[in-house]
Amino acid sequence: MLTIEESKQLRLDFWARFRNYSAVRRKQKGKPSLWIMNHTKISQLKLKFEFETNKAIVGIDIETRNLDKRIELFGKLEQFKTILETTMGTEMMWELEYTLTNGKSISRIYVEKTGVSIYNKEDWPEVFTFLYKNMMKLEKFYEEYWEGIKE
Repeated sequence: MLTIEESKQLRLDFWARFRNYSAVRRKQKGKPSLWIMNHTKISQLKLKFEFETNKAIVGIDIETRNLDKRIELFGKLEQFKTILETTMGTEMMWELEYTLTNGKSISRIYVEKTGVSIYNKEDWPEVFTFLYKNMMKLEKFYEEYWEGIKE
């Protein structure tokens, strides 16, 4: 069993290593070293990575207290569903009501990899690849279609 401090340090180590892993690969492809993430030009929409004790996620989060706005933005993304899933190379999970561990309700569109844990360093290389490849695809889609989503 890990202490709180050991758990925190493992998480910090994972994300620091992933940041280095992805920065090198992004620069090789002529991309900025940092991901779009929160800089989507749509304040309620964020591109997200998550890695916990039993899964890793890459997706789009819609975060706003205004449920009507959230439903509207989710609907706009649904109009691009075929294009998004073709770009990603897989079906995605579409959840209008997704509850975060802190109890906050958001909408989320994502792909996930199960059976991996941030606490198992042997899983890290596989998760690095999963996160990197899927976020590259998600960013490609987003860069091409964000203006249509924003309208």
